[in-house]
Amino acid sequence: MDALNWRDWYTDLADVYRVQAVKEGDLTRHERVQVLTGVPCRIYRSGSRAIQMEQTAAHVRQEDRLACDVSVDIRAGDELIVTRGGRLGRSGPAVRAFAADPTPYHEPFGAVLPGLAHQEIPLLQEARVR
Repeated sequence: MDALNWRDWYTDLADVYRVQAVKEGDLTRHERVQVLTGVPCRIYRSGSRAIQMEQTAAHVRQEDRLACDVSVDIRAGDELIVTRGGRLGRSGPAVRAFAADPTPYHEPFGAVLPGLAHQEIPLLQEARVR
């Protein structure tokens, strides 16, 4: 029986942006700064919804999950731009989403199936449709 290795399952690539304080003279402002690039990961659906049509504008609100290595520093509130199939050399659609609190799953001591350590991050994708 072959063991599942999460690293083999990561077919997507993510760029991660975080709000950080930037000081200019005596003023401090906050801006979104790229903190990670090309993170191997995988988005998998947990609850996709149909487009919502309203009189003012149509919008999409979708909740997904992202899996990646436990060593990756992704925090609640981070913005992720995930290129689907990016790790396979494909330029699939880019997904823009925001992270919730990650849940780490560390490798159990003496694991029968090594290579299962990963973290799962709930994502919220919310956008107006053009």
